[in-house]
Amino acid sequence: MTHHHWRNPVTTSIKTVKKTAALASALVLVTTLGACGRGGDSAGDGKEAVKATLVISTLNNPFFVSVADGAKEAAKEAGAKLDVQNANNSDQTALNATTTALTKKPDVLIIDPVGSESGGTMTKSANGADVPVVAFDREPDSGELASFIGYDAIQAGREAAKSLAESIGEKGKVVEIQGILGTNVAQDRSKGFNEGIAAYPNIQVVAKQAADFDRGKALDVMTNVLQGNADIDGVYAANDEMALGVVAALKSRNLAGKVKVVGNDGIGDALKAIEDGTMYSTHAESPFVLGKKVVQLSLKVAAGDTVEKNTVLEGQLVTKDKVSTFCTFLTEQGDASTCKDIG
Repeated sequence: MTHHHWRNPVTTSIKTVKKTAALASALVLVTTLGACGRGGDSAGDGKEAVKATLVISTLNNPFFVSVADGAKEAAKEAGAKLDVQNANNSDQTALNATTTALTKKPDVLIIDPVGSESGGTMTKSANGADVPVVAFDREPDSGELASFIGYDAIQAGREAAKSLAESIGEKGKVVEIQGILGTNVAQDRSKGFNEGIAAYPNIQVVAKQAADFDRGKALDVMTNVLQGNADIDGVYAANDEMALGVVAALKSRNLAGKVKVVGNDGIGDALKAIEDGTMYSTHAESPFVLGKKVVQLSLKVAAGDTVEKNTVLEGQLVTKDKVSTFCTFLTEQGDASTCKDIG
């Protein structure tokens, strides 16, 4: 198993470990894969272009938009044909898109499941059609994958807990805002956070609620939490979209910047919030780089190459003093949009 680290953001870093690598895999599908597959249009060099279908959970979240951008970049470089289908956070839409895609016999199916159970159904459908499946970010609960790529969600939760504890002087009251609990990513980030925060006996978790990785839902959830817990010191949100919803709720009570907020993903709005002081940190996972990695992996699968069954990527914690360095890293990787409003 390969390990890629981003500890030094100036180098291409991604760590292969073992479980939360699914996110990167979905992005791969969004790009056009290389010209070495089982059929398709001419790639311009006498070979046929690889045909890939990417069924992505949503394109309403900036994280997945950036994943798709990275995937498209890798596909373009490889001369592959990529068909991207947006599931709009609907299990049924994802299943329908998969059924339609399989009738066209793609060389590889790339999935970022809305939920782990529906992801299993998608995987088994592809298995029955003899189409290899690469999953990323969220791991299907059944079926046979050619490969899975994602971030180490448990470690991400632990790192966030440590950062939040440091931001409040290792004592006080905190709140946990959870993601879609039908996904292994949300479950594992929560598990890691709770394991990590347990190391600080003077920190009390006073509320835990799910907001489904959604900014608007997090605003509503946090508004309600504040009605009964106005004296909190910090909040961990399992993705940056929810963290930004939390910040909006805090702003309405003039608590932004006073209550420390830690997120996960490294999207542009969150990096800007960290720079502005309304968020303390995020466990950044560069979705653009993830998208590129997923496509490159899917390309190998389509070509019949042997690949790692599980690739775990490891992100890095970004606080205010690290935003500039992280943005330099993203720019060097070809991501021109995430940091466009920063600095």
